[in-house]
Amino acid sequence: MGDEVLVCAYSEDNHRHAMLVDDGITGILYLHAPSDDAEKAGEVEATCFAYNRVDPIDTKDVQRYRPGPPPIARGYASKDAVCPTPASHDWNMMFSSDGTVVLLLRDGKPWAIVSLDEPRGFSKAIEAPGPWGNPWSFEVYRSTDWEDRTRP
Repeated sequence: MGDEVLVCAYSEDNHRHAMLVDDGITGILYLHAPSDDAEKAGEVEATCFAYNRVDPIDTKDVQRYRPGPPPIARGYASKDAVCPTPASHDWNMMFSSDGTVVLLLRDGKPWAIVSLDEPRGFSKAIEAPGPWGNPWSFEVYRSTDWEDRTRP
């Protein structure tokens, strides 16, 4: 299975793309550099782990998945890390007012944040900080000025 973009957002104000990409094993949220072409994303500037389709792996198995992103490992994964059928969920995105932070919503609820200030982001799929990113942060969510903000 190739990479599938589950949801893509483009900020007209800030000219950035954000995408949730599923490679058949993991779902990763990407924030791209500004691009004047709404059809073509700039370089990836920040990422955030969103989910595994498979059970968390042992850390010794990470290299088996390179060069792609490896599934999250046991010890880093939260109880919500596995999402075997991501297409069964409603995924949406919201940019911050300055375009440097993106909120990923799963079924209308905050799920992950990707930010230029914290390039590995925050996710409800992460239990412990590490190479996959950081656990969800209500503080970051609440302190960010979101476009058309409505707190789920």
